[in-house]
Amino acid sequence: MDRLIRLVTLFMSKKGVAFTYSLALGAWVAIFLFMSWALSIRFETNDDVVMLMISSGAYSGTPDYHLVFINVIYGLLLKGLYFILPGLEWYTILFSLFHIVSFSIILWVYSKRITTAFGQLLLLLLLLVLQAQFIVGFQFTTTAAIVACAGLSLYFERGKKVRFFGLFLFFIGSLIRFEAAMLCFGVYAPVMMFPLSGRIRSKRQLLNTVLILSVILILPILARVIDTQVYKHNPEWRYYVDYNRIRGALNDNPNFARLLNDNPTYSIADINDLQNLAYFIADPAILDLHVITQVKESLDIKPLSDKFQNVKTWICFYMDTIICILLLILLLIFERKATYRWGLLFSGLSFFMLLSWVSLNATVKERVFLSAITPLMLIMILMIVNYQKKCWRIVVLSVLYLLTLHTIVKQTVDMYAVKKEQSRLVIKQLDLIKSSIDCDFTPFGNSITLEGLNPFSITSTFTSLNAKMIGNGWMTEIPLNHRRMDSHLDFVEKPILIFMSKGSEPQIHNIQYCIKKNYQIDTVLEVIAEDELSEIIIIKKKTI
Repeated sequence: MDRLIRLVTLFMSKKGVAFTYSLALGAWVAIFLFMSWALSIRFETNDDVVMLMISSGAYSGTPDYHLVFINVIYGLLLKGLYFILPGLEWYTILFSLFHIVSFSIILWVYSKRITTAFGQLLLLLLLLVLQAQFIVGFQFTTTAAIVACAGLSLYFERGKKVRFFGLFLFFIGSLIRFEAAMLCFGVYAPVMMFPLSGRIRSKRQLLNTVLILSVILILPILARVIDTQVYKHNPEWRYYVDYNRIRGALNDNPNFARLLNDNPTYSIADINDLQNLAYFIADPAILDLHVITQVKESLDIKPLSDKFQNVKTWICFYMDTIICILLLILLLIFERKATYRWGLLFSGLSFFMLLSWVSLNATVKERVFLSAITPLMLIMILMIVNYQKKCWRIVVLSVLYLLTLHTIVKQTVDMYAVKKEQSRLVIKQLDLIKSSIDCDFTPFGNSITLEGLNPFSITSTFTSLNAKMIGNGWMTEIPLNHRRMDSHLDFVEKPILIFMSKGSEPQIHNIQYCIKKNYQIDTVLEVIAEDELSEIIIIKKKTI
């Protein structure tokens, strides 16, 4: 036993590799390319696919910078690139480049602070697990998070040029997803407040730190203001942005789901129309901005005690991980000689408070959880490898650290299985569309698994179709859809075909019911095409 302890101690004290940035960058290029091939890189959700189609022109016929969730400044960059070289999928290419640069920077910066082979092994394991997750579920939120973390990590480097590049990276992350960048900043900021010594020695030092933290936020906030003003400049886009903000606050709100289940005679709006909203195919002519704003206000006035159920829900969902994090924090803050001890404590508190605040009126999705836990894990690894106590305690800390990573690994494995099925399914779905229709169609909910497509060839895939897709869900009321689909009446009048999964008939019947209620038109369904899993239908006026 003593010999085993000596061997473990020797391994933990063995000097690690001295990484130059060129070495870290070259290593990560190879890692990213291999993982993208081995794991078949795919988008996590349809959201990225639709934003890619907007930016490339596959959706409306010309490249556009109104990407809704991504800042218009970044959208203008993409629009310009698609105009100059339309044959390349710039949306995906830029994300890939940002992943490579960001992960290589984090590896370079942290490996210099982690001087042992053991610590560098833990760091590399964390980065490989995160990269695998982010490739299997390629997504703009997690991309923004890792870019923001890379920018913030350069805060610890000396030299103005390096820190300015860190500011630039954080700014890019905020353009891709402002909320994800701010979430990373909220978790990272407490550690940035404390110098390496673990305590602030003077008021001047405190003021300088606060000033630097404020400077980091200036450009992202200014870009956010510019984004808001661009949308406000056009009345159609201003209405859409307001509409989508409220719609998103309802669709992503657990309290809204309870409202639909518990209030069959809801007074503000018809419950059947609201069910269409819940299935991401709302009628914007009936559920206009005024109506959905009233619905949201009715949820906002609910007692805080009711909303705290949501906090309990997200904590229970990630209970194993949270227990490991709590134990890690408790063990590490009791080590007086460990660096960033108080920073870790406040970062841990910030992690729980931010996600609990999000959960009050929204679902803490896996991508949101990953955006928050990534900077916290990076902070923890710095403390684990600098822990001053006995060998067996470092082993205990490392085991807890690996158990925390286990959650991300499990998510990755589960998502990989889903992505393999989606990649197979989307080919059959597109073949059904190509062979059957040559007019506008809309997917019912997430019936078309666009995220199963190769992210480097989505534009060419859609331009080859003989039919135009009209998005719903967060595309409801978007100016790009005007005069294409403005209400459910268009299903009957134009007509617009509906692509849906088999078994969705009850929800389609609800649309028929609402058309009868709102427009006094009796309808029937006609199947245009079908296979064993999907069908394309048309809603027609009922004839006598």
